[in-house]
Amino acid sequence: MKTEKNNIYFNKVFFLTIKLALWGIFCWIFVNFSFLIPLSSNSLFSELIVFVFLAIVINIQTSYLYPKIAKKNNLVYILLLMSSILICSTFELFIFSEVFDTSYYPFLNRNKIFFVTFCSITIRNLALFLFFLWFEYSYELIQLLHIKEEVHKKEISLLIEKQEFEKNFSGKKLLLHYFFNILELGFIENSEKINKELLNKIKFILYYFLVDAESEKVELDKELAFYKYYIELENLRHKVNIRVNFNILGQTENFFIIPLLFEPLIGNAMKHTKRDSTGYVNITVDTTSFPVLNFNCCNNYSPGGFNVNSSESGLKIFEQRMELFYKNNYTFKINKSDDLYEVTLSIVLV
Repeated sequence: MKTEKNNIYFNKVFFLTIKLALWGIFCWIFVNFSFLIPLSSNSLFSELIVFVFLAIVINIQTSYLYPKIAKKNNLVYILLLMSSILICSTFELFIFSEVFDTSYYPFLNRNKIFFVTFCSITIRNLALFLFFLWFEYSYELIQLLHIKEEVHKKEISLLIEKQEFEKNFSGKKLLLHYFFNILELGFIENSEKINKELLNKIKFILYYFLVDAESEKVELDKELAFYKYYIELENLRHKVNIRVNFNILGQTENFFIIPLLFEPLIGNAMKHTKRDSTGYVNITVDTTSFPVLNFNCCNNYSPGGFNVNSSESGLKIFEQRMELFYKNNYTFKINKSDDLYEVTLSIVLV
């Protein structure tokens, strides 16, 4: 990060140095050769005034008007550019009117001399404006190429991070595979006392972990079925059930998301909510604003029983996955009060 800032600073200083050098050369040519205008010997002060005025107008064009207006409306900028050139030419001719040496053109009258000179100055100013605009554009182009190169490096870094993350994520499923085999081969074959409906829910959860979660994207309705079973099993683990309101707004058939997307959010809510008659978790999945998927999860909790470290650990993994898969196409907010914890997530599924 520090090296990147140093490179940007170096590029700015380098181009500024070149720009100042070009203005220095232009000033020397302007003063020594009067740039197409025949002048008397006592005109140095007037030349410096014209040069400073021209330099100010050109820099306003290149540093302010060009980046602010040209990219929004080319026609407006062209009109401003031509107006600036005419203003500079008129100002220059006005300043030099007192020291103008008409003896250079004995075959023309004064009005024609001024007209020809005005045209010459305008063409020269146009060339100067275009030159410094080209210089400014070249600098922006180099900066843009540099930014694209940095973005490409970051994308490669994110891809490598994604591969490592998925590798570690898959490795944690070995233990689940072990339990899946026990349930499949042991309990079903050797026990008639097991609640078959409950067992099928457990099998669904484990199968989802082992098979469906391996896919890059899964159907939203299958993901939501997983959470419904997950919530039922979580309630069975505790002596006191909590009230869970699971609301689905809109259709879920045309939505695909990364697997186990909401697991850290729902898992934290189920884990930290109050385990008494007042405990509750409200979950809302809204697909009515296609292709935007909105998710909200709200629960109450006992401040003394809230494990900050475990909660932040799960959220860190969640945010890493969001950054890897959805980048700038999501918003995530956490609202926390004395006894209320709420998370809101919106994803543009493109």
